[in-house]
Amino acid sequence: MEKTLEITGIRDETHDVKTFRLKSDEKIGFIPGQYALFSFADKEDFENEARPFTFANSPTVKDYIEITVKKMGKFTSALHSSRKGDKLKLSGPGGESLNFDENIKDDVVFIAGGSGITPFMSSLRYAAAKGLANNFTLLFSNRAKDDIIYHKELGEMNERGNMKVVHTLTKKAPKDWNGEQGRINADMIKKHVDSPKGRLWYICAPPPMVHAMEKILKDMDIPEEKLKFEDWQIKGKHD
Repeated sequence: MEKTLEITGIRDETHDVKTFRLKSDEKIGFIPGQYALFSFADKEDFENEARPFTFANSPTVKDYIEITVKKMGKFTSALHSSRKGDKLKLSGPGGESLNFDENIKDDVVFIAGGSGITPFMSSLRYAAAKGLANNFTLLFSNRAKDDIIYHKELGEMNERGNMKVVHTLTKKAPKDWNGEQGRINADMIKKHVDSPKGRLWYICAPPPMVHAMEKILKDMDIPEEKLKFEDWQIKGKHD
């Protein structure tokens, strides 16, 4: 069933990423990791177009939802030009591949590339809100420091006893950088993740990174049933 939402807040995350806070008169329920199809309610140029964006907030938040969108195409450029008070339509939610189950007993590792962080922020925010006892490790790859979405909030999460955030940059890092450098590989994973075979692994990134991570983890003898991944570009989330 389609719902109409109003943009009530817009927050710059990076130079090309914005978070949109949306309110609806109807309740919107979802599981962390799910997405919905969004379309413009009043832009004729995009009358028959919709794009999937992942919920970024925790579902424990009842009075709004948030989506975090990177500017990469005509649709997302139009969305970035939106203002408070503009309306969007939502159809959903949908998606199962990255759904987070609060009843799992395993410790969890999230591997994200760029805007692939969004579903994991929903999961991490949910875990924090519910006080889950699992240990969570996030390995987050970006090209440059200025590309890191949710940088401040992730730093705060890293201060929690059961959440560990590891940043890595694939371009030359600034002098004040104290994170990792280079693409995520087996050595980096082993450095930051204890007992990897006993963890549940979630991966969300562009296809080349997802495929590389899948191979690395399988070479580390991670059971296939412990792997959950999504090529976000396949579903058009880049536009």
